[in-house]
Amino acid sequence: MKIPILPTSILIILLNGCYIGKPLKENTNLYIEASFETSVNNTFGNKYSDKLKWNDYKNAFMSGLKSEGSYYNLEASDVKLQKVDFTLVIKSFSVSESSHSETVNDEKSPYNGKSFELSSLDASSTFVLYKGNKETLLGEWSTSANKDEKISNNRNFGDYVFGTNKDNSDYRYKELKDDICVDLSEKCGKHVIAKITRKISKHL
Repeated sequence: MKIPILPTSILIILLNGCYIGKPLKENTNLYIEASFETSVNNTFGNKYSDKLKWNDYKNAFMSGLKSEGSYYNLEASDVKLQKVDFTLVIKSFSVSESSHSETVNDEKSPYNGKSFELSSLDASSTFVLYKGNKETLLGEWSTSANKDEKISNNRNFGDYVFGTNKDNSDYRYKELKDDICVDLSEKCGKHVIAKITRKISKHL
C-alpha cells in the first residue's frame, strides 16, 4: 500500500519538533539542577522584555519544567531525592527581544510599500540530560519558544461596526500581550520536558 507523501512529511516534521513529548511507561523522577543564570537581551528597546524581570522569567521557566512532567508520567523537581532516575542540567536560559521589518505588498492598499517595525520575542534554553545522578551522559540539546508581532489586513470589530475596510486594504500591526515574555518562558520549560521524555523513553 502506498503511503501518502504529504501526511508522512507532516508527521516527520511534528515528530522531529521540540514540542511533542512521549508518555513514559513507568513513573520516573527527574532532578533539575537549577543553578543557571537568566539572561535578558533586548536589542530592540524593551517594549515587552524587561531586564529587571529576569527572576519572573526564570520562575515561569521552572514552573513550565515542573508542571509539564505530570503529562508524561515524569516527576520533575529541583529538590534532590535519595534515588535519582535522571538528572537535567540547565546550562542556559535566555529571553531575547529583537526587531524585524515587514513591508506591505498590496497594490490596492493605500499602505502599499509602507514598512512596519515589528518585535520578535524568543525564550530559549540549552540543557544536558544524564542517567541517574550524572552517571551516564545521554546528550545535550536546545529548544525555544517564540512569538512575533504581525501585520494584518483582516477586519476587526471596529471595522464591522463602522463598515470600514471591506476590501481588506487597511493594514495595522497586531501587538502582543504585555506579559508575553512570562508566557514564552513557561512554554520553553514545557518544551524542554517534552523533548527529554522522548530521550528518556529510550533508556527505560
